[in-house]
Amino acid sequence: MRILDRYLIRSFANALIYCLAVFLVLFIIIDVFSNLDEFLKHSVSLKIILTYYAYFIPTILVQVIPIACLAAVLFVIGSLSRHNEIIALKACGISAFHILLPYFFMGILISFGVLLVDELVVPQSSLASTSIMEGLIKKGGANFEQRSLSKVTLYGKNNCMIYAREYEIESKTMHDVVIFQNDMRENFQTQIKAKKAAYEKGRWVFYDAIEYRMNRRGEVVGNPVFSQELLFPLDQKPEDFLHQGSQVQFMNSKELTGYIQKLGGNSRKLVQKLSVDLHYKIAFPFVCFIVMLIGAPLAMRTGRSGTAMGIGLSFTLVLLYYGIASTCLALGKGNYLPPMFAAWFGNLFFAVIGIYLIKNTS
Repeated sequence: MRILDRYLIRSFANALIYCLAVFLVLFIIIDVFSNLDEFLKHSVSLKIILTYYAYFIPTILVQVIPIACLAAVLFVIGSLSRHNEIIALKACGISAFHILLPYFFMGILISFGVLLVDELVVPQSSLASTSIMEGLIKKGGANFEQRSLSKVTLYGKNNCMIYAREYEIESKTMHDVVIFQNDMRENFQTQIKAKKAAYEKGRWVFYDAIEYRMNRRGEVVGNPVFSQELLFPLDQKPEDFLHQGSQVQFMNSKELTGYIQKLGGNSRKLVQKLSVDLHYKIAFPFVCFIVMLIGAPLAMRTGRSGTAMGIGLSFTLVLLYYGIASTCLALGKGNYLPPMFAAWFGNLFFAVIGIYLIKNTS
């Protein structure tokens, strides 16, 4: 590696660490103020608050690192322009592309790093932070064993959907449970409501359950059947409610792929939505590379006199990226676009713009 490359990479790395720290602190401060009512209402201890944010940090980092990358590359190239270093490099015969190349290399490296963190760390940390918020902070719990998840929905085999108002993690207990059993055309067949369901001796036991038979129009047929204890054959285990539970952020791509395969031909609309989420989980980390691909040549083109314009234009393009990406995701989940195309279109479209900017940067 050339001395110049090491210098550019080191400058960018220092700026990135600084930007990440600033965005991380700002995000946490804003989140603290937004949840301050909950903290004070339930007299949440400082230990629980610190534990919550310790688990929440990986999720925050994955979300803010694209903006941090953009801010860092704009700052570094702007600094090079102010000190006439870019002019000196070009005078030595170094092209604009070779000046920008270390930043693109860092963008790719960061993207793969974010992908790794998103696969290995974020699902578990997101589950932990969410369960602390819902089971300890919002309910005023005092210890870690009281963690829970609210409004858990799980789609199983044979067109079965399970909904629970609350799922207690340690006790493996669901509260206010509703089970819908559909036919192959997704028409209601059976509905079961229970006050509580507990996983005991390898099976689910439903307490104070009422079972309804329904016709194709969703109307109750016959008299409902009440049971103090009901054994309903569910293939789902307690860990399924943690790692699946219709919460994509709690799953890595391998677990999400397995969940989609488990659904098979059931719930085609849900499979379409989850397929879009699966492809986007892989596509999103490469936003870091895309913002570098756009931001670096723009900062180079504006030079010393147009730093503010370059920053404004770069952030405008990033906002436009998120707008187009969100639109494509919505169209994909609505079955108007193929899942892979919906997830990757934003990256590909703005990669083309970035390549155009690079080719026209001198």
